[in-house]
Order: sequence, then C-alpha cells, then structure tokens
Amino acid sequence: MQTLLPDPVSLKLKLVQQQDEGSVLIVAAASGFSARCPECERPSQSVHSRYFRVLKDLPWQGSTVQMRLEVRRFWCGCQGCSRITFTEPLPLVAPRYGRQTNRFSETLRMIGYVLGGEAGARLSRRLGMLTSPDTVLRRLKKGPSVPVHGVRAVGVDDWAWRKGQSYGTILVDLEQHTVIDLLPERSAESFATWLRLHPGAEVISRDRATLYAEGAARGAPPAIQVADRFHLLCNLTSAVERALEQKRSALAKSDPVVLSVPEPLQADGAAAVPTRTEEVRERRRQKRLVRYNEVIALSRDGMSQQGISHTLHIGRKTVRRFLRAGQFPERAMPHRKAPHVNAFKDFLKGRWVEGCHKCNHTLARDSDPRICRWAKHGGLLCCRFSHA
Repeated sequence: MQTLLPDPVSLKLKLVQQQDEGSVLIVAAASGFSARCPECERPSQSVHSRYFRVLKDLPWQGSTVQMRLEVRRFWCGCQGCSRITFTEPLPLVAPRYGRQTNRFSETLRMIGYVLGGEAGARLSRRLGMLTSPDTVLRRLKKGPSVPVHGVRAVGVDDWAWRKGQSYGTILVDLEQHTVIDLLPERSAESFATWLRLHPGAEVISRDRATLYAEGAARGAPPAIQVADRFHLLCNLTSAVERALEQKRSALAKSDPVVLSVPEPLQADGAAAVPTRTEEVRERRRQKRLVRYNEVIALSRDGMSQQGISHTLHIGRKTVRRFLRAGQFPERAMPHRKAPHVNAFKDFLKGRWVEGCHKCNHTLARDSDPRICRWAKHGGLLCCRFSHA
C-alpha cells in the first residue's frame, strides 16, 4: 500500500477509506525524524505542533482521491535564525501552500498541452480529477522550471500575440531543443536586457533583421551571431523567385518545347469565337494589367509601397512583387494532370487513321472497361468495342 503514495520514502500510509460513491480518502503522515530549517539549513527534531494538509491526488478507477496529509511544525534551535518555527518541507509530494500533489498537477499540465482549458477540464472531470478550465490553463502556463543560466547556444525569433499587430520574442536553447523563455515584446532593448540577466551565451542564432542583431550586440558583445538555417532557406527561396519573375518572358521564349498550335477554325474557315472561359480569363488579365500600371505610376511619383497598398486596397506583398518584376507578370498556365485516355492514345489514333470514326457509348461486354471508359471520355470509341 505504500506504493500508492506520491513519495513512499518520506510518507507512511495510515488509512484508506471510501467516503461515498466515487470518492476515496487517504490519510498519511510524514515519516522523517527531523527536518531542516529553510532559513539556516539547520536540522531540528523538536516538534512544535501538527496539522493536516488536504491535497488532491490522482484518481483510482475513476474515483476522486483526497489526501489528508499530517505534517509537523518544528522549533528552530538556531539563536541567530529569524525563524522560530517552520513546517517540514515535502518537495516530492506537493509545493508549499499547494492544494494538489505534484503528480496531479503534472497530469493536468499534460492534458492542457493536448486539449487546452475547456476540453481539458471536461476530460479531467470524466477521469475523476475535478478541476476548472482556469486551473488547467494555470498549470499549463506555469510549466516545468527550465534552467536558463549558462545557456551556450541561444536561438531567438518572434512569435505573434496577434498576427500582424503585436509580437513577442521566443528564446530557445539550441543544444537542448527546449524553449527557455518568452518575452512579451519584440524589441532590441528587451532582448539585450535578457542577455545581461542570463550571461553565458556564446552563439546567438537569429533572423537577418537588424532588431535582434542590435539587441545581441548590446547584451552579449562577445557572442557570435549566426543566421539560422530556416531563414537562410526562406531568403534563398525568395531571391530565386524574384529572379525568375523578372526573367519570365525570356524563360518562356527560350523553352525548347514550344508547340505552335493553330487557332481552331469554324466550318466556314473564320476564326473560332472565344469561349466563355477565355473571355473571363482575358477580362481578368486586363484588370490585373490596369492595376499593375497604377502601381508603377504611383511608384514613379514617389509613393511608398505601403502608401500604394493603402491607396489601391491591395496587399503590400502584391505591390512589392509588381515593382520587382520589371514587367507585367503573366500568370503561368495551370499544370493539370494528364487524362487517363493518354495511356491508349496510340491505339485510338491508329484506329482513327484507319477510318474508324464511329462513336457509340454502348459497350461490348467483353471489352476492357478501362479502355471503354477512357475512350468514351476522350470522345473516341473504336467500333470493335461497340455493338454492330
């Protein structure tokens, strides 16, 4: 029965009792002979008094568990100590002034990581751990204590309180792969202050913005600043995209596989009337072209990218892409998956050349269903797959 206790070494079990349906009471007491004063670290065996602490513990088979823990208060025999009495500490059982055991709080924290406050509280109540959503969130925010002194490699980046409006700073121990701190704001001064309070950083990994570079130079001048791999790849990708956008016309002209497709003709030899889809595509292109010319004109007048974005009610990234393109960026043709009938293209083309132009959707029973189905969708059907 001692293994049911949070710390069988420092506790002894006195009583296990079922109070009512779905509730279990555990009575335990501290088993040590002495305790150390938290102020002067001197051991004492002189007991002043006893009292009970009521703690929540992990459930048993869905039943809530309440632990009544008998602890002692000791006299401090040191003349120079500011404390007269002190309570024996039980750090492996529960923190000071805590109402829950350590293992109960840790379980709530893990549930909060997965489900959050409301859903985590509902699951906890179902498991026999009566709690509230606010308690789950408090355990989640508190988290385990992470030592931040002497971190050699520090990674710094921003995170969003509200995307596009307010940001904070996240700090990561790159050797342990753990988050060590969150700063409420994104500024060079706050980052520099953190580095001064936690000396020991030798390598600082950051993005290529000047904000964190300035903070690192202020807070830890001897540290080596490096650009992290994620931002290097993002910058490389953006640079390649900008370069290709500026050379899009040249790339299209230099494409070795360029097929000249003649315009479809009507029966009288006149050019075919554009379809509705083509008309919509052309109208949209003209609209983009007008917007592109407006962006170029405003930029030549000296207006900033943000001002153009507000004036024309378009995204700043779109404005930047237009200005970097050097010419009107045509939209690339969509890459659609080849139709399945291409697997039988040679066979169907041969039958068409032979003069088999019959199109009949009544398929023979002994035909290949794949050929019949794909041929029908392609507009061709060989006569050998149809009834006479």
